[in-house]
Amino acid sequence: MSIGEILKVGLIDTVLGMGTVFCILIFIAFCIWLMGRLCAPKQAAAAAPAPQAQAAPVSTASDGLSPEIVAVITAALLQQIRDEQGEAAAEGYIVRNVRRAQWKHI
Repeated sequence: MSIGEILKVGLIDTVLGMGTVFCILIFIAFCIWLMGRLCAPKQAAAAAPAPQAQAAPVSTASDGLSPEIVAVITAALLQQIRDEQGEAAAEGYIVRNVRRAQWKHI
């Protein structure tokens, strides 16, 4: 066999192999699309009007905190986070504590 014939056979083998793989990938993509269409919830159920939620009665949490106290604590935490992010954004990253990690050996 000459070099030209060897290259011709190699090119044919490459095209056949890549074509086969490409066709199989298209088939797999079609199967995934079909499974998505068959297993998807029906759109008619989503078109039905949703029931309106009733307002829950205001009560204290199980740990005895009223909703007003929870709101105040949440607002304070959010303000603290904003203050820290503003400081870090103005000055760059701030490292406050560096210590060696304690790793447990298994």
